[in-house]
Amino acid sequence: MKKIIIYFSLLGHNREIAERMAEQENCEVKEFSPGNKLRVFQIIGGKKRLRKRARRMEKELLIFNELIICGPIWAYKPAPAIRSLLKYLTLEGKTVSCYMTYTQDYRESEEIIKNMIEEQSGIVKEIAFKNIENMGDQ
Repeated sequence: MKKIIIYFSLLGHNREIAERMAEQENCEVKEFSPGNKLRVFQIIGGKKRLRKRARRMEKELLIFNELIICGPIWAYKPAPAIRSLLKYLTLEGKTVSCYMTYTQDYRESEEIIKNMIEEQSGIVKEIAFKNIENMGDQ
């Protein structure tokens, strides 16, 4: 099974986690980014940009049948970049794992992620959460 790790990281925590996982899993790793850090917080333009980048990335992912997605939880939900990946990538028949980081609480994020993967006919392998409150800034 050919797999890839895709991550979104604003402060570097998820990049570090994804790179460590890629070494352990012996697989490729790829960043998903909306551009500069300020664009992450743009409501309208940011969503369009994320959608376009997710659709462009999709062509690169055709050869993979397992996706591992790493990203943060913001305000009790997956960050917009992670939601865009799960919404706009074709996940049909692909096995998907998500490793999410949080500092406060992730509340119903597991259910949100599971539903988004299943709506795209993906196969949920694992959804895990890691508290990074004590990891420190990088």
